[in-house]
Amino acid sequence: MAAIRTDIEWAENVAWRRKHGKKYISWTDFDDEKKGGLNRPFFTYFVFIVSTVMMFVELGKNGWTIEELSKNPMIGPSTNTLISLGAKSATKIVNDQQYYRLFTPMFLHAGWIHFF
Repeated sequence: MAAIRTDIEWAENVAWRRKHGKKYISWTDFDDEKKGGLNRPFFTYFVFIVSTVMMFVELGKNGWTIEELSKNPMIGPSTNTLISLGAKSATKIVNDQQYYRLFTPMFLHAGWIHFF
């Protein structure tokens, strides 16, 4: 399936070049061009790095301790720590207009199990 997708991308590239009067490039040149430059999942890298940093921030803010498994079975910080770092809380979003809580939860994790 991946080879078919790459063939289609190459054909689309050839059609675009023909339409815009650009020089035709070979398959190997197209493949090399695709592997370099800005053709990387930068947003994914960003979310992964920030999430990893925030996992350590969560634990640091929790005093480098893990909450009891009866309270947090995900092997992580307390609920209060997560709320203080921007976890989703509908009442805080609606009543206190803390709209940042719509975006910050994507960087927080309930614990190591959730993180991995």
